Amino acid sequence: ALAADKSSKPQVQWDETFDVVVVGSGLAGTCAAIRAKEQGAADTIIIEKMPVLGGTSAISGLNFSVVNSHLQQRDGIQDSAELFAEDISRAGGFQNHRNLTLTMAETTTRVLPWAIERGCRFHDKLKSLGGHSVPRTLYPVNGGGKGILRPLRAFYTQELQGEIRRRVKFERLIQNENGDVLGLQVREQYHFDPALANDDRDNRSGVIKHYRVRKGVVMAVGGYSRDVEFRSAEFPNIREYIPTTTHRGATAGALKALVAAGAQTVHLSLMRFAFDIPTEDLQWGALVDPASGKRFISERNNRQVVAEAICNIMDRNNGRFPLNIYDQDGIDNFHDKQRLQLALEEGMMQRYDTLEALAQGEGIDLPGLKATLKQYNADAQIGTDSQFGKDFKALKQVSVKRAPFYAIKARPKFNYTQGGVLINEQAQVISLTTGQAIKGLYACGEATGGLFGRIRLTACSCPD
Repeated sequence: ALAADKSSKPQVQWDETFDVVVVGSGLAGTCAAIRAKEQGAADTIIIEKMPVLGGTSAISGLNFSVVNSHLQQRDGIQDSAELFAEDISRAGGFQNHRNLTLTMAETTTRVLPWAIERGCRFHDKLKSLGGHSVPRTLYPVNGGGKGILRPLRAFYTQELQGEIRRRVKFERLIQNENGDVLGLQVREQYHFDPALANDDRDNRSGVIKHYRVRKGVVMAVGGYSRDVEFRSAEFPNIREYIPTTTHRGATAGALKALVAAGAQTVHLSLMRFAFDIPTEDLQWGALVDPASGKRFISERNNRQVVAEAICNIMDRNNGRFPLNIYDQDGIDNFHDKQRLQLALEEGMMQRYDTLEALAQGEGIDLPGLKATLKQYNADAQIGTDSQFGKDFKALKQVSVKRAPFYAIKARPKFNYTQGGVLINEQAQVISLTTGQAIKGLYACGEATGGLFGRIRLTACSCPD
C-alpha cells in the first residue's frame, strides 16, 4: 500500500487538482500553506488525519529562539546566525548538517516580524536558556504553541480563505517514471484508532481519493514518537512506559511512505527527552533512586545522558521513576521560575517541611536517603563530588539541607525525534538514489532530519 507508483502514465483517476497540498496542520504546515498562498498558489489546502488540528505544535510549550529580534536590539544583545548555529551544533555533538542549521538560524530574523504581522504576539522579555550563548528566546502570549498557531491559522483561513480538511489521511505519493511527484493518494473520512497496534497498517477506514498537484506536496507530518513499534526498532531502550509529550497521531506511516517514494532519511535513531522542569535546573538537587535512596549519576550531565541513566534505573525498578530532591536554596537558584511555578501549581513538584515527610510521601527509603544527603552535603561544602564528579563550586556549593524540601519525579518524556527525511536549503526532499531533489516534494518541521544531531537544543523546534 505504501509503494510509490512510478509508471510512465500512472493509471490514476484524479478526483481533485490543487496547486499545493500541505500534509499536516501543525506550525510547519500552517506556515507553509500561508506562504504558498501568498506566493500565488491559490489552490492550496492543508490536510490533517486527526479530528483535532495542530498536531504536537498545539500542545507544545514552543519557546521561539530568534536571532537579532527587536528585543535583542532593545537590550543591546549582540547575536548572529553563526553563533546560534554554533550553539545548536555544539549541543548536537556536531552531528548536524551545518548548512541546514545555519539556514534555519538565519531565517528566524525575518520569520519573527512575519509572524507578528500575521497576528502572533510575544511577551516583551527574553528568556535566557541553557545552551544558548546569549538571551534570544521569546515566549508567545496566550501560551506556547497555541499562542503562535491560532493566530496563524486564523490568518490562513480568514484572511487568505485557505481550506483545511480534517480526517484526511495521506497514504502514498504518486510519481512518474522519473520520480517526480504528480499527486498523492489519501483517505477521506478517516477515523484514527489509537486502540490499534499500528494504525497506519491496520486502519482501513475512509474513502480512497487521489489529489493531483500542479506545483508540489509539502510534507509537514511531524515526528514518530508515538509509534511504539517503529521506535522500538530504532531505539529499544525507550520502553513503552516512558511517556511522550507528542500528540496521539505522531506515527511513522508518512515517513515510511516517503521512504517508499525514494527519500533519503537521516538520524532516525536520535531522539530528544524533556523533563517537567528544564534540564539545567536538575543540577540544583540530588537525583535519587527511590528504592535505595542513592544517587546514580551527576545531575549536571546533559539531558540525553541523564535520561538514558534514568531509563536504565527504571528497568530495574519496574518502571518506577527516580526523584529529584531539593532544599530551599536549590529552589531559589532555579533559572526558569515560570516552569517551576507551573510544576508546583500542577502538583508535579511537592513541598515538604521535613525529609522524613518527603521520604514517606514519595516512598523513598529514608535511611538510604539520609546517608546519601549526608555525603552529598559534605561534598557540596568541600566543592567536589566524591561519587560522580559534579562541580559543586560551579553551583555555589548549594546542598540539600535547608527546609523546606521539594521532590519531583525525574520523568524523561520522549518529546522529539531528530530524524526524518533529508532536505536541502530550499526544503526540497533529497532522493536516496540520485542525491538530487525530488521534483514537487518538500518537507519541513519535525518531519525532516539533520538540523540538530544527537541532542536538539531547547527552544529550537519552533525555528525548525
